[in-house]
Amino acid sequence: MRRTQWLVALGALLLALTAGVSAAKEDFAEVLVYPPRDDGSIMHWLCISPLAYNAAYIGDSMSYDVFKREGLNELTIRPRAGDVAQGRAWHKMSFNGTTEGATMCGLFDVAGYGFDYAITVCCVYIYSPGERPAAKFSGSADDALKVVWNGAKIWSNQIQRSPTYDSDQAPAPIKKGWNTLVCVVDQVWGGHLLTARFIDGDKGVTDIEISLDPPHDNAVRHPAGPYNKEAAELIRGADTMKTDGKLAEAAAAYEQVLAKYPLADVAPRAAYARAGTFYSVSGGKSLGKPEDALQALETLLTRYGQDLLSEYALLDVARIQETALKDAAKAEATYRSFETRFPLSSLAAKSLTELARLLASQKKYEDSILICRKAIKKFPNSDEVLTANVAIADAYRDAGEKEKARKQYEAARAMAQDWHDNKYGVDVGKQAWLRGILEYLRQQLAGL
Repeated sequence: MRRTQWLVALGALLLALTAGVSAAKEDFAEVLVYPPRDDGSIMHWLCISPLAYNAAYIGDSMSYDVFKREGLNELTIRPRAGDVAQGRAWHKMSFNGTTEGATMCGLFDVAGYGFDYAITVCCVYIYSPGERPAAKFSGSADDALKVVWNGAKIWSNQIQRSPTYDSDQAPAPIKKGWNTLVCVVDQVWGGHLLTARFIDGDKGVTDIEISLDPPHDNAVRHPAGPYNKEAAELIRGADTMKTDGKLAEAAAAYEQVLAKYPLADVAPRAAYARAGTFYSVSGGKSLGKPEDALQALETLLTRYGQDLLSEYALLDVARIQETALKDAAKAEATYRSFETRFPLSSLAAKSLTELARLLASQKKYEDSILICRKAIKKFPNSDEVLTANVAIADAYRDAGEKEKARKQYEAARAMAQDWHDNKYGVDVGKQAWLRGILEYLRQQLAGL
């Protein structure tokens, strides 16, 4: 290898290594912390569900590591909200008990639906002001339960049952400072629940603090209750200013929320509302500063990339690039990036239909139709299926293929009418949307 080639190769290697280091996710220097219940029960969890285990392990699920297929290990995982495994995302949950018990966590709430023969995993980072060498994990689950404490499996109970409090116990010495708890809960059929706490002697441990973000060893801990309350009061004031048309003052007030309470539950909303004061993609009142809005949205994406509002922010970035800044190439690239950045988002279909519309406006009709068909195939249960079918008809019309356009408009009209009469027969808002589409389709057919 020539010297110049060797230097180029070495430079590429160093660049790759540097990129890998910079891409590594750092633990949080500041975290919100939550208290346990009065009896020590943990009601705030970072959860992922449902995860499938190898079918060969049905009846023996607790001996299987559901993260193995991801190249991870249940003993060493250190998840944060938004991390993905098996196409599912970890997200933060706060439980309030169920009919089965005041400190039971209803795990079907994680996925939003019931299921059989799968796993829910719950994780928390626990801060203790001192050592508790005699502490025990104490809990129960529906069904089987496996407990990993500070990187070691301390309990496994392969069973089908309804849970009873404190039925599963195992020694779990608590370290001073941060500890990590992972609970793996099997679901065979029926209910799906978890209850967990620590006991020392005959009393629940109540002086611990719970974080849902992986913390640095010396992370600053902010009690979530007062921190969120103070942030909410500030954002209400900013919202009032915005409603009253005091947009510059509102933008400054939202910035104050972000500067003083960056970890607050309302912080992503403050960031999104701040961007909207600079420029509104929907045509609302704003300061008319699309470049400032773009910068604010990109800051939101960097700071709060795992929050739902980031998905809306990315679509807004594309719209600003397309409409206000007249940069179709950047807008196209942003729309195309959506699926990669947010593969689990319900808005991914929307990003595809917006991309298709943009391509059609550039007379790239074949590309537009292909994108629409992709949206229909990949997201068959999305309302964007109808939007995509209409967009295909529009593309045929604009390309001068009237007969194809007519057939596509007729198919879209039949779909819209069926949705109006059946799928959304009692949804007033959806019916109004569908009536608007039906009128549009009538006009297009009349004009062919």
